[in-house]
Amino acid sequence: MNKQPKSSQVKITNLRDIGGYQTPAGQLKTGIFFRSGELYDLSKEAADFLSHDLAIKKIFDFRRPSEIENRPDSKIAQATYENINLLSTPAQANPSLKNMVVNPQMENYMFKVYAELVLSSSAQEGFHNFLLEALSLHKPLLFHCFAGKDRTGLAAALLLKIAGVADDDIFDDYLKTNQARQKANQEILNHFADKLSSQKLKELEFSLSVKADYLKYAFAQIKENFGNFDNYLISGLSLPADYQAKFQAAYLE
Repeated sequence: MNKQPKSSQVKITNLRDIGGYQTPAGQLKTGIFFRSGELYDLSKEAADFLSHDLAIKKIFDFRRPSEIENRPDSKIAQATYENINLLSTPAQANPSLKNMVVNPQMENYMFKVYAELVLSSSAQEGFHNFLLEALSLHKPLLFHCFAGKDRTGLAAALLLKIAGVADDDIFDDYLKTNQARQKANQEILNHFADKLSSQKLKELEFSLSVKADYLKYAFAQIKENFGNFDNYLISGLSLPADYQAKFQAAYLE
């Protein structure tokens, strides 16, 4: 379904086009909304693929400044870059690789991450800015975090939900991360094989994947705190009341 010319042949982890899904009002356009993991130390071939093949014009990086400092994005010709730190409050949940390694209770912790991605002021402000720019840009864009699974996963789910994509398809895209990250996850596990105990390695392996329950929990938080998705967009993300209608008019065909 999703447009991915050559993407399996270039080393960009968890890269995919989330367009192509059918909705009651039409099909979400392909070639506009791309998600991925971090864009650190890309090969020239991979950078050229983003610039020329996908024609990416804007990159949104949802990571914390410390993550970016350690592993900055490669420069992509013709694309502007913006950091939107979705979890910027001190002591907030932190789904970075470092925290995945040191946190002993990642499953419970991940539910906290998704709650904060719905309820924290930094996430609400960040998604507000991202979604407004996504509506107005009308050009191919790419959004990512470290693994492209949690912050990026919820961002993709929001875009698909706004487009009117069915929940089954939203979860289908979300769970594709587990397949898409297999090679990258194994490389991370190999790197820590002689540094962590077997139990810690199992916890790290667990934390590098996504579970449907995480996204279900995020949507449950939306329902519990805002009543419904439409009110979340308006009251939680401070988007105009006609945002969803304008988005569908612009990006469904």
